[in-house]
Amino acid sequence: MLFISYTQKIAVVFLFALVLTSCTQEQPKPVDLNTIPGIIMGGDAGIFRGFNLGDSLATVLRKETAKPVESDSSYLYYEYTLPDTVGSYNIAYNFDEKGLYEIQSNIFITNAAETETIFNRFKIYFDKYYGSSQTEMGFSVWSVKSKKFGEVKINLSDESSDFTIDNAPGKLSLWIYKDDTSS
Repeated sequence: MLFISYTQKIAVVFLFALVLTSCTQEQPKPVDLNTIPGIIMGGDAGIFRGFNLGDSLATVLRKETAKPVESDSSYLYYEYTLPDTVGSYNIAYNFDEKGLYEIQSNIFITNAAETETIFNRFKIYFDKYYGSSQTEMGFSVWSVKSKKFGEVKINLSDESSDFTIDNAPGKLSLWIYKDDTSS
């Protein structure tokens, strides 16, 4: 017959509890960089492409993957092409004395019929990280707490209906900013 000391019993119970809790807790999964949201978001570090509101212009210049198309002391503007002729996107970063305070991105989808699918992929991505969105004035809106700025808003909208010409691309707009109304 096998006898186990009190200390060994405690160790076995502790190890069993550790294994049980590690199996039941959902571990965060990195964003799939092969999807349109993953390509545009640039991963799941920071609130957008590894950046957070409050970051300096120099930080964005150093980490962004291309040279800006336009820039000045408070503004950076980039343009990118999506793979497989899916479309293109642009990004505008706005800065003040506290650093990055606003990010805007327009995503143009070559095949307008795919716009809703890509919009839903973005929505799933943001829901995963920030909880369910609210609908405000046609935008899907997420509220995120920031140490430096308090409440930050993420707005996502499908603006494809703004294009009235035949064969126009689909358009999604993403806007990340400090919520001045929460003060």
